[in-house]
Amino acid sequence: MSGTVRIHIEGIGSMDVPTDLNLREALRREGIFLDGTCADEGTCGRCVVRILEGDAGSPSASERGILGDEALGRGDRLACRIRPTGPLKLTIDPERILEVDRTGRWKGTWGSPLWDPARFPLSFTGWGIAVDLGTTSVASALFCLDTGRPMDILASSNPQIPWGDEILSRLQAASGDPEQALKLREVLLAAVAGQIQSLCSRNGLFTGRISRIVMVGNSAMHHLALGLPVAPLLTPPFSPGYRDEMILGPAEFPLGIGLNHAAEIIFPALVDGFVGSDASAGILAVRSSRVLTGALLDIGTNSEAVVWKGDRIFAGSAAAGPAFEGGHIQCGMRAEEGAVFQVKITGDALITEVVGGGAPRGMCGTGIVDLVAGMLDRGIIENSGLVRADVHPSQSGKTMMLDPAGRVFFEPRDVETVQKTKAAIAATLETLMKRADVSHDRLEEIYLAGAFGARLNLHNAIRIGLLPSRPELSFVLAGNTALIGASYVLLSREAQEEIDGLAAAVQHVSIAQDPGFEDSFIDHLFF
Repeated sequence: MSGTVRIHIEGIGSMDVPTDLNLREALRREGIFLDGTCADEGTCGRCVVRILEGDAGSPSASERGILGDEALGRGDRLACRIRPTGPLKLTIDPERILEVDRTGRWKGTWGSPLWDPARFPLSFTGWGIAVDLGTTSVASALFCLDTGRPMDILASSNPQIPWGDEILSRLQAASGDPEQALKLREVLLAAVAGQIQSLCSRNGLFTGRISRIVMVGNSAMHHLALGLPVAPLLTPPFSPGYRDEMILGPAEFPLGIGLNHAAEIIFPALVDGFVGSDASAGILAVRSSRVLTGALLDIGTNSEAVVWKGDRIFAGSAAAGPAFEGGHIQCGMRAEEGAVFQVKITGDALITEVVGGGAPRGMCGTGIVDLVAGMLDRGIIENSGLVRADVHPSQSGKTMMLDPAGRVFFEPRDVETVQKTKAAIAATLETLMKRADVSHDRLEEIYLAGAFGARLNLHNAIRIGLLPSRPELSFVLAGNTALIGASYVLLSREAQEEIDGLAAAVQHVSIAQDPGFEDSFIDHLFF
């Protein structure tokens, strides 16, 4: 039975890692990606660490051959050959570190309670890529298909953002101008291709060894990626022009990176409206929980919600805007280095936590939630959203100042943006619950998808009215459910068949056209 041991890395920090993993993989799961091109076989000699304290065990034959006695005498070891059995203190040359993921992508996906590699039987061999085409971010994960083992993960901003933070602006640009539609497709495919190349390069693979790729996204991202006409999504009844599963070859979907000529690129079926394969992938992921009555909420620019009661599943989406991804907020930013992700307002002080620990450059969604909740508790914001001036020393008039230099601040118009965004999300969930005939107290669990949920203070999210008033234990921080579901489809033919059936079984609800949505939205504008 495996346990954990404490590892301390100079300049990075301490963490508890499992004893049944090699050190390179254990660090990877903590978001620390060491150089290496041999898939942890101990043959490339790139994942060198230096042991300062603790017993890392005897060097293997491959370590003796690659490193030599002098390096071993200094404490140098190959991380992929070490299985920690006790506490270790070590240092790593910065040039050996490909990336320190301070946003928690790895843990937010493969650390999710919904990730279970044994859930579906493995069906394929070779190497594969799962891709989540998000409105704000694109994420890709590399897998060994033989073992079902995730090897690496990358994420980056969606390069279509210059055409608009929200999806409607991009669709309008693509619908009105074929050249713009082509450009939107080209920049997206270039981002995906770049991620695949990087994943292969830093894991010692040729792109020609990739035999299977699964891509999920909302209906708009799906159509833009495939170059399909987007006009049907802009006119009533706002349904995608093509919803069925698509399986393409490299010639039909040109990424231009030398994929295996027999590789399959799979786009799972869409649900309807703007509810795409990312939602059905999320449903596939949460169905492992066997919760009879529950909800899945993916908070983003195009927020999607799912409510189920037994075998009846209802799904809808809201163009909530990107406020909780840092968009349309004066000093908003994504959850990356320099983002304020946690805020606490005390008597006379405002305390912040920053991703990476340096100077703040802006605020991400979780920090925004904390700040608004604190301002409500201190009487700075009234329930109507009105901001009172100079109630707290951190205010300059009605503006909250988050750093002494005045570079990061929060204005009354930001409060209004948060009001509209959280009202759209809360009203969407409430509309689906009414359709499913489910009350708040009957929901067994509410799954919060995406990176936003990883650092979310549930108490504060409930305080501002973003989440329903439920015991905090009923909420599950589920990670990137779209990427988890896409990974299941990548690995298993059974999962591929199941997601296709789910897309057909889900009852799509056109939220904006629901007769009760507008009243619900207005009610939820209040804090």
